Amino acid sequence: MQLFPNVGTVVIAALVQTELALSKLRLYKSPLTPSALTVLADLTALEADYTGYTAGGETITAFLNPVLSPAGGSSIDWPTEQFATVAPYTIGNTIYGWFLVSAAGDLIAAGSFNDPIDMSAADQGFAFPGGLVFPN
Repeated sequence: MQLFPNVGTVVIAALVQTELALSKLRLYKSPLTPSALTVLADLTALEADYTGYTAGGETITAFLNPVLSPAGGSSIDWPTEQFATVAPYTIGNTIYGWFLVSAAGDLIAAGSFNDPIDMSAADQGFAFPGGLVFPN
């Protein structure tokens, strides 16, 4: 059996925090459930393109400092990102999930939203807080 004590998860989270500076938070627009076998090309092919979406996603300059999770282990959060359509609106999407790509171009994590998010009209948007968990 292997266990990371809380102090170890804080160290790991801090190392990842440093490594993920200038990473990109990106969205995908097709019903896909990411798995351990998902690769960057799978997600890039489905990347959002609604009017107002920044091609290649939003840059996360820096993750917030590691904190101990109430469930055990540690986590690092990205600052809340806001995604929104802009005028003049021409292209809509339904957003099914997100993926995180390092500044070096490596797929780090991906997730799907419980409910798809409609981005098919002017002035639609959502705030997206989130982060990565390093369990015991």
